[in-house]
Amino acid sequence: MTTASPPPIDFAALGRAELADDGGRALDALLLVSADIVDATRQAVAAGFAVMPTGGLTSAIGSFDYKKESVDGFAGIVAIRPKGALTPDIVDATTPIEQLRTHEVAVDRENGLVSAGAGLTFTQINAVLAEQVGPNARVLVDLTSIGSAFVGGVVATGAMGPLRMRPSTTLDAVVLADGGEARVMAGDDLDLVEGLQGWTGMVAAARFRFYDVPPSEFGLVLPVQGSDIDAVAGLLAYLEPWTQVHLPGAGGRLGNGDTVLNGVELVSRDSLEVFVEHAQDPARSKAQGLLQSCEYAGADWLACITGWSENSVDDVLFSLLDPETETIGGVMIEYGVGFSSGAEMDTFRAIREGAPDLARTRARVRPEGRMKPWTTSTDVNVSVPADAGAIAEIMAAYADYRQAVRTLARELAGSGVDIELSAYGHLSPHGIDPHHRVTIFADQGQETALAAARQAVLADKRTLIRDLLHAAERGGGRVTGGEKGAPSLVEIARAAGGEGRMPEDLRRRMGRARAAVSSAPPNFNFRAPDELKCAQP
Repeated sequence: MTTASPPPIDFAALGRAELADDGGRALDALLLVSADIVDATRQAVAAGFAVMPTGGLTSAIGSFDYKKESVDGFAGIVAIRPKGALTPDIVDATTPIEQLRTHEVAVDRENGLVSAGAGLTFTQINAVLAEQVGPNARVLVDLTSIGSAFVGGVVATGAMGPLRMRPSTTLDAVVLADGGEARVMAGDDLDLVEGLQGWTGMVAAARFRFYDVPPSEFGLVLPVQGSDIDAVAGLLAYLEPWTQVHLPGAGGRLGNGDTVLNGVELVSRDSLEVFVEHAQDPARSKAQGLLQSCEYAGADWLACITGWSENSVDDVLFSLLDPETETIGGVMIEYGVGFSSGAEMDTFRAIREGAPDLARTRARVRPEGRMKPWTTSTDVNVSVPADAGAIAEIMAAYADYRQAVRTLARELAGSGVDIELSAYGHLSPHGIDPHHRVTIFADQGQETALAAARQAVLADKRTLIRDLLHAAERGGGRVTGGEKGAPSLVEIARAAGGEGRMPEDLRRRMGRARAAVSSAPPNFNFRAPDELKCAQP
């Protein structure tokens, strides 16, 4: 029996892709949506096109400063998006991973493995696991965008969420499409894919280990004062034992006892105020209540603690209390707010994720009478011991950055250039990475002033990165990179003053990334930074 060859793609008939590069410039690209990524990339490469992955959220995955001359010699750019589905198609567990289409999923219950096409979300995968295995079975990929980010994009970016675990922590294999036959990557070869933004090829499918988690999900919100660095550091150091996730064998139960904290997230008060202006009930009413808690506590941050437990949220709260001080790591609980499973947690997530979403949205929208905003966000993941002093040094570096940005904003007040700063994101001691997004708005005609403000912010950001590197080293911690994978490594190297000044483990990762990217087909690595396209640093 012979298998029919896929039909040829008529590239001339494809529509234009509505995509932009990292600077907001429109890309001259075609859009191809396909359930067969391997064939789509094969035909695109054979036709002489440069290939750019695109997914459920991203416009142009990864650092990409688009210039038309960067694709000279190609027939053009084809942006390939994996075809998704409202409901995944469940196929037999024995289906080879390289044969999975982008909307298909296969559950190997006996071995604790689930394989999924690149166009599915982890919310969809976990729903299949709940149906096929049990209500508490899930893949421990915990992005805040778990319901919208595609599997392929998550692996390609190496993204991690509140648990501070990269996809490779539970990733068993990946199918890479780079213009030839499907390549199944596993073990150390996953470094040739994860975090490389599609510069070595496109992810067509992935296989993950899944686990059983405690049955009840909970959230606990504590108001804290961001300027009280010692208080924030004490809280994080105190919570460290509950944030350790001990992975069993595939399919097994997490071995952390009754309660696992799977995230400690930051939402700043000003971000919450913007969220209240735009949100709908019930999230809006709950957010107003949290703002009131901030008011009563005299706080400007919310520490959003989430987890799984065998117990009720009230019992979890009691178990986290220090009996001597009746606080959680020195933070009073009088104005804390608890959320339990189901609709309450859905509301909690809407608030936690809505604040940063609005900050990102404002950075993309051109206000009337003004130029397109310029924005940058910090992304340096730092793992530190459960030591309040070591954590305080990390938090002090961010406090200095906030002060520098606010000072610049005051200096520019009334000049036609405005600067906004919002903070949100990760406070787990296993991965401190509170994103600080700076967005600059300038009136039409203020190009020179905008450029000067942009350079000032970038200089402050480089100082922050250097401060974090030094603070981590002094405190016995380590900088592990960032959520953008290889682009984060490149940014850290530039801020450090060169790759040779990076910590040794980051230099090794840069070396592996360079080896993979520099040897990849130019149809894919054309978007990569120059530091990674050359064979030697």
